[in-house]
Amino acid sequence: MNNCTLFGEDYSYLVPLLLYKNENGHVHSRFSNGFNIKMGDSLVFIGNNKNGLLPFGIHLRKEATLSAVSSVNNGDSVTWNRRTNSIELPGVTISIEKGNSFKNELTTLKSATIFKDSFERFCLQLNEIEDQTGLDASFKEFLNKFHAAGEQKWLGTEPYLIMLIEAAMSSDEGLIEKVLRYFLGRGQGLTPSGDDMIVGLLAFDAVSHFLSTAFYEKVSELIEGESITTDVAREYLRYALKQEYSSNVSDMVNALASGDASNFEKILDDLLGVGHSSGLDTVLGILIGMLVYRNLRIRTETN
Repeated sequence: MNNCTLFGEDYSYLVPLLLYKNENGHVHSRFSNGFNIKMGDSLVFIGNNKNGLLPFGIHLRKEATLSAVSSVNNGDSVTWNRRTNSIELPGVTISIEKGNSFKNELTTLKSATIFKDSFERFCLQLNEIEDQTGLDASFKEFLNKFHAAGEQKWLGTEPYLIMLIEAAMSSDEGLIEKVLRYFLGRGQGLTPSGDDMIVGLLAFDAVSHFLSTAFYEKVSELIEGESITTDVAREYLRYALKQEYSSNVSDMVNALASGDASNFEKILDDLLGVGHSSGLDTVLGILIGMLVYRNLRIRTETN
């Protein structure tokens, strides 16, 4: 019997439709700041907004999150009650009846001048970061090599980052598949570093539109057709392919696309603070996206 009802403060506008389609499921994964439930083939996150407002999230206050997490176990049965707009588990009920629906909107890159200013601002900030990404890449070293004249000795993951830039500039399905197979599922944790990076790349494309249809189709084909990565990473990628992102990611690419520098450092810090290295890896993906966009502009201007 349920021992208490907790109320979600905010929920993604996409969640109710998903729950109406899949009314029964189970607790998939549980951690300190919340838990995922699996409904059909989809995940819903229930927990705090420490990592931003998620496109598949129901967000609770801090105290309610602690209570919810302590009341569930992996594998617990989950039922959506459409009459009461609530998710029923053996130890707790989560209601969205009083919550606010949200959508993390995206803007569009305004101009070449804004891109140039945002790119310079972004690179200046990234040069200050000492931490390595989850793929052991250094922002400073990679940017220095990328901008230096002449041939470079690319080390570790760097040759694959260069290959990703080439793949993102093309419609070559073989090249795209090769580089995606390298990154998808690569790294530790619920969302491996390579997947977080691809999410970041897709996020910058969502505001600037440079990737080929072939790139999107190949990501979808790999994550849906194979067990190439984790369930949680696949969920983030599924939403990214529909241009739906966490508020931390959308705030970052919106700031870059609009040229709004007022909260730039805080927005970047908020994203960098996500997970053990998820934020760093996502930021690397956004940087790759900006480098691709810059290269394509240079190519267009010189032809």
